[in-house]
Amino acid sequence: MPAAGDAEEYTTLDGSRILELIRPEREGSRNLSLARAVIESGRSTLRHRHAEAEEIYYVLSGQGMLEIGGEVEEVGPGDARLIVPGAEHRVTATGIEPLVILCACSPPYEHNDTQVTEAVRV
Repeated sequence: MPAAGDAEEYTTLDGSRILELIRPEREGSRNLSLARAVIESGRSTLRHRHAEAEEIYYVLSGQGMLEIGGEVEEVGPGDARLIVPGAEHRVTATGIEPLVILCACSPPYEHNDTQVTEAVRV
């Protein structure tokens, strides 16, 4: 069975750097994917939503602000939040270190389930 170490990091539609740790095509999961997301200090993901997927964010390291459905709160290591399908959300890394998050998605993450809801920043 291939390992997560075989996966390559990529930048997703929201602008975060992603390393998929568990993926149906690789590990055989049916209803779930797990990824590590990195947002560099001072950067934000684009506000976006997923029509089908619900997500759980678990902060591994760094400090940030998490906006879900217009509500904004500070997050840090050990914080976990549920993001329901259709809820607009974005993450901002506010500390001096990158914000590192574990992101579980069900059904598994797919680009075509992501709708960016703000203009792309240049």
